[in-house]
Amino acid sequence: MLSIGQFSKTCMVTVKTLRHYDKIGLLSPEYVNEENGYRFYTEEQIPVMILINKFKTYGFSLSDIKEILVCNSETAVK
Repeated sequence: MLSIGQFSKTCMVTVKTLRHYDKIGLLSPEYVNEENGYRFYTEEQIPVMILINKFKTYGFSLSDIKEILVCNSETAVK
């Protein structure tokens, strides 16, 4: 597990951005410590964050990216 700080450095996004993504349901941490609220991400979430960054550079809105990710995960499950 990676702390939010480690994950932000690895993915080259700010901690503030990760908190915002969690708030809007775009990318939530895998685990949140109930005692202190610390957020933790897995290495498996790194490609998702990279994909989000790519979509942003292509001009997609965060709501569009969220919809794409949801559709993609539903397709992968079937």
